[in-house]
Amino acid sequence: MKTIGLIFSLFIGLAVFAQVSPNKYYIEFTDKNNNGYSIEHPEEFLSERSLQRRANQNIQINESDLPVTQTYVDSLESLGLQVLNTSKWFNSATVFTLDADLIDTITYLGFVCNSAKYKPYPEGEYHKLDNSYKRIKETNTGKEDFDYYDYGDCAVQIKMTNAHKLHNEGFRGKDMLIAVTDAGFTGLPNLPAFDSLYSDNRVLSTKNFVHGGDTVYNHSTHGMRVLSILAANYPGNLIGTAPEASYLLLMSEDPDSETFIEELNWISAAEYADSLGADIINVSLGYVDFDTPEFNHSYETLDGRHAIISYAATVASRKGMIVVAAAANSGTDENHPWIAAPGDADSIITAGAVWADETYASFSSIGPSYDGRVKPDVVSMGGGTYNQNTDGSIGNGNGTSFSTPLLAGMIACFWQKFPEKSNMEIIESVRQSAHLYNTPTVYLGYGIPDFELASIILETGEYVRPKKDFSVYPNPFSDEFKIQFNNNPGDSIEISISDINGRRTFLWMEHSAKQSNVIINMDDIKHFKPGVYILTVSLNNVRFSEKLIKK
Repeated sequence: MKTIGLIFSLFIGLAVFAQVSPNKYYIEFTDKNNNGYSIEHPEEFLSERSLQRRANQNIQINESDLPVTQTYVDSLESLGLQVLNTSKWFNSATVFTLDADLIDTITYLGFVCNSAKYKPYPEGEYHKLDNSYKRIKETNTGKEDFDYYDYGDCAVQIKMTNAHKLHNEGFRGKDMLIAVTDAGFTGLPNLPAFDSLYSDNRVLSTKNFVHGGDTVYNHSTHGMRVLSILAANYPGNLIGTAPEASYLLLMSEDPDSETFIEELNWISAAEYADSLGADIINVSLGYVDFDTPEFNHSYETLDGRHAIISYAATVASRKGMIVVAAAANSGTDENHPWIAAPGDADSIITAGAVWADETYASFSSIGPSYDGRVKPDVVSMGGGTYNQNTDGSIGNGNGTSFSTPLLAGMIACFWQKFPEKSNMEIIESVRQSAHLYNTPTVYLGYGIPDFELASIILETGEYVRPKKDFSVYPNPFSDEFKIQFNNNPGDSIEISISDINGRRTFLWMEHSAKQSNVIINMDDIKHFKPGVYILTVSLNNVRFSEKLIKK
């Protein structure tokens, strides 16, 4: 069998292998001949969950699903190389050796690819999102009168996207499998937020792709904090977005270095998650600069096709999973404010960050991808996000690393509600539910998603916005304008005015009005400079945005 051409333009002039880290090398095999497996018997190398996920989405088993040929791996080991990880999607291995001269002999092995040049992903096969939803008349969405969980202070990060309504309806992640790829999970399992997770035996597997073996409960607290945002069930203190889901804890990031091998580690971890039947992969990681500068990703390569981890994220999507990746935290970096890999990948959700007041968090990396796609896709609360501390207390943290698990868990519960839908249908409905879907920005992407609205989109098969029961006039305005509410808007009215990119908020105010035809006079804006702004009006957690023009 000839290997499938999953080959990329990672590095100029790179051919057979590359030193990807001190004493660590990447080797690509020529084929998958004589490996003892066939696509006719996928149950021998994919779990029942993995096969069912593919069947649900009509995804065919192909050669990229086959494991690498074990005799090739054995041959490398017989030469004295230590094989660290293998990749079936890329038909490759990463190895360790202190003998650099030994690497030179590899070119003479018949099963090692000695002519492959890295090239871009073929344009004709590039997977795009389905944008076939129609726009129809507006409708109301209603609201809940109770909460299943006592969220405590963390309610703000759950309710910002109406994810609590999924919980109230009984969709809390049960029977969903989420893989958390991270830098270590120090503190687990003996912390209060995780009592039910471990008592219910819902950590199904742990695996260390950095050091080998199954031990992941050391090296870094980062993965533990990320997991707490997903899995916590600590009433009154911290509730995760998918507190009843099952989890795979996979260490792919080495917190002591930043080398290209970590991208390769992640690929092996994603393949492992796929084989066990994961539905969601949380990636609170991002790669731009490395200890060895020749491996750095410039903005020009962040198009979803060049960074190997980004292409691997797209492959994971092809296998029917949903990858939720952090945008990164370089928004204030003058040299590179843009997203990191794999956040540039197509067919995934890239998560940006806002504060509790729903304003842009300046550290959150911006888009678009280099080829012009909207990135980040959506945003959630990544500023001041509540998470578990190692001393048992609940703390706050900043970063798209934390907005990512908020979204990943919400999406898991959402997919639980609509198990018959494909990963791409779930992704697109989440994007379409976001409050800036019709006016995306480089800072917030499509904006803050609304999982109640996303449910309506999937239930109707069409794009629906809640009814806008107010009018704004005059628009354009000179010194002031008015907002008239046609019906009783209730106690919760929030009004904000931000710049056209949604990056900076110039005005924020609260109102209540318990009768119809209430008019709010916006006259404290004479100092606004002429230009285009975004007016956002939130009524009972439902957001409406439109352009506002100052003459």
